[in-house]
Amino acid sequence: MRTEYLTLDGGPGDMAKIGHAARLLQAGALVAFPTETVYGLGADARNMEALVRLTAVKGRREGKPYSLMVPSLRHAEAAAGGFPRIARKLARLYWPGPLTIVVPRRGGGTVGLRLPEHPVARALLAHCGFPLATPSANRSGMPEPVSAAQVREALDGEIALILDGGPARQGRPSAVVRVLNETLQIQREGLITNAELLEAASPTVLFVCSGNTCRSPMAAGFCQLGMAEAHKPPTSAYAGGEGLPFRVLSAGTSVIGQRGADKLAIEAMREVGVDISGHRTRPLTPVLVDRADWIFAMTRAQRDSIVALMPTSAERVQLLSSRNEDISDPAAGSLELYRRVRDRVASCLRDVVRLVGGT
Repeated sequence: MRTEYLTLDGGPGDMAKIGHAARLLQAGALVAFPTETVYGLGADARNMEALVRLTAVKGRREGKPYSLMVPSLRHAEAAAGGFPRIARKLARLYWPGPLTIVVPRRGGGTVGLRLPEHPVARALLAHCGFPLATPSANRSGMPEPVSAAQVREALDGEIALILDGGPARQGRPSAVVRVLNETLQIQREGLITNAELLEAASPTVLFVCSGNTCRSPMAAGFCQLGMAEAHKPPTSAYAGGEGLPFRVLSAGTSVIGQRGADKLAIEAMREVGVDISGHRTRPLTPVLVDRADWIFAMTRAQRDSIVALMPTSAERVQLLSSRNEDISDPAAGSLELYRRVRDRVASCLRDVVRLVGGT
């Protein structure tokens, strides 16, 4: 077999070359292309003959599954038949990027999935419109190639096409994690460190008000107390050792500077045995929203502002009140008003603890 070699130079002709590669893949051929980690060797994951050919070229033992590169999160969820919470969160934070997520496959077994960041890989997958089985473009047991020249040296004459997009920027394989329900197992560390992945996967609840001086710190204090009294261990487990810590945060949509909790809020909470005196205000940011699994706002206006800031958060944002009622700001009111707000927040938190404690 003659291996075609096409160089991508960033010019207008690149898309035609990538389209040609996609047509070869659709026809069952094998194509090597750059990703942000190493060069990959792609085959149509739906085509059994292409997969047999891929196994033969790789010199890989039969029956060992391939990870799939996907054009979108929608394709990933379709390939798996749904994503657990941790997988959905890691995909939100790190895709497109150098992370392979192994999840259960509906009907049995597991599947590794990745949405790459490299523009050539993204364009190729978009042209194809289907997942590609994509191991590194080398023979099994040999070093992963970081340039098209290394692919050519290893596989020339055995694959249909090599797309030369320059050296792989990162030069090492993606991190690999396995997610089963609320269990996380790190199978291979990559540029995304184990510590980053464990922190990101931790179940996180975020309470939001305006100034972050009374309602949201009250809610956070009650939530932490409720989880402790329910004797809830971390609801996710790290299969490599320790559990994932449950994180309870609060923030405000209108925070300027840093200050402590309102004095009357501290007093009202002290009366029921919850200490929020160490609280410091925090502004709401896209990063906080992105990393939260559950977001509870005090008013409809705050909920709407969060969704306007981050439209992709809509399914994770709700009112603290399950009755869809606003919890008004007691600022500048009497201690009695703070007590009434405190009691409303406490009542709402019973539902919250049941919800987030059953992840």
